[in-house]
Amino acid sequence: MPREKFVSEPIEVDVRSIKPMDLSSGAPGCPMRFFWRGREVRVKAVLDRSKQLRARHSDATYVKSHSFRVLTEDGYEMVLRCDRQVRGNPWRLFPVKPPASSD
Repeated sequence: MPREKFVSEPIEVDVRSIKPMDLSSGAPGCPMRFFWRGREVRVKAVLDRSKQLRARHSDATYVKSHSFRVLTEDGYEMVLRCDRQVRGNPWRLFPVKPPASSD
């Protein structure tokens, strides 16, 4: 079974690959195409979506970031995260699990 590799690296998102309908809730949509380490990565399917909450010193709770667990066209499972409190590029790549055939 392939091992998951932890990375915490920025990715360059193709904003044109985000479906406008995904933005209607006010949350970022999942990019279906991005660049990582100089190579193009295409998303085949979004497997899961989640948001991480951060409580401030009040009764209100704020969304800190949005995560998308995706399956790429070349069989990798990756987690893309958009951090709402980062200036500049908010998108990062976190765990990467290679396809079963690439132990």
